[in-house]
Amino acid sequence: MCKKCLKWFIKAFFAGCFAFFAMTFFCMFYYNSPVHFPNSSGATDHIWTPNTFYSQCREGISNGKTNNEGFANSFDYETRMNINVLIMGSSHMEAGNVLMSESTVSKLNALLGSNTAYNIGISGHTFPICCNNLESALMYYHPSEYVVIETSKLDFTDDELNSILDGSISELADHSEGILAMLSKNQFLRLTYYQIKGFLEQGGDKKEADISNKSFGNTVDNLLLDNVLSYIANIASENETNIIICYHPTTQINSDGSLLLPDNMEDRKVFSDLCENNGIIFLDMTDRFQQEYNTKHILPHGFCNSSVGSGHLNKFGHEMIAEELYKIIEQ
Repeated sequence: MCKKCLKWFIKAFFAGCFAFFAMTFFCMFYYNSPVHFPNSSGATDHIWTPNTFYSQCREGISNGKTNNEGFANSFDYETRMNINVLIMGSSHMEAGNVLMSESTVSKLNALLGSNTAYNIGISGHTFPICCNNLESALMYYHPSEYVVIETSKLDFTDDELNSILDGSISELADHSEGILAMLSKNQFLRLTYYQIKGFLEQGGDKKEADISNKSFGNTVDNLLLDNVLSYIANIASENETNIIICYHPTTQINSDGSLLLPDNMEDRKVFSDLCENNGIIFLDMTDRFQQEYNTKHILPHGFCNSSVGSGHLNKFGHEMIAEELYKIIEQ
């Protein structure tokens, strides 16, 4: 190798190293997500690294610190502490896109006047996964009044519902060991992976569907759904607590500025009736979302650095849900 080529290679190598470290430092504040580990309690499939700083500027602008259990709560969990309301759910309840003080659990505790609501919402934990973990969660935390299970959809497939009943749901992938764990600790590499993955998925099955004039079409097996609701209601009863299923629909903005919500009134009515028959409280946020937009032009989803009206719950969405949950608890 000639000296000129070697000199160029050395310059390129050090320039690349400098760029890599510079981007890593930048991502510590732009997108800093902790590494997740298996949850020994079984209340969730995994937890984030405890007592760790996180930040998010890709969708929303937020930062915070996980508590001693690795969940997004402003206080630490102490063994057998008094929990009145346990909140389970996906990344919507994890609320990594808003400040911790703006999350559903923080707003609810502010309304209740005490830290009696505890949040174990975490990314990827859909309704079927939460149902699968319900018994372990209740046996570990012992909520005295309610367990809230959040969902953004009601059209579950037969396979999803059957997997709840027979316990065949696969646990979420664990990246706490091996090369993936090592790479995920670098925020720049992690963000690059998600960006490439998102690019490759554009136009695929995960592309956001148009919800205008669309109904679920009664695709859900109502008898099977009834069996699932009866199953989780029995778990709650055995653990002396009550279930609230909180449904918050996806939203879109029409070209004329009107709010688009799923046209699934019949499906919501069926789901609500089945919940009532099994002693489960069904909190449907559809009307509240529509009311807030019609009167105040407030959207429950979306941020200043993301698509209007879509994506994760924003601070207004969290506040609306917290207020509706508070009404139920007070009643």
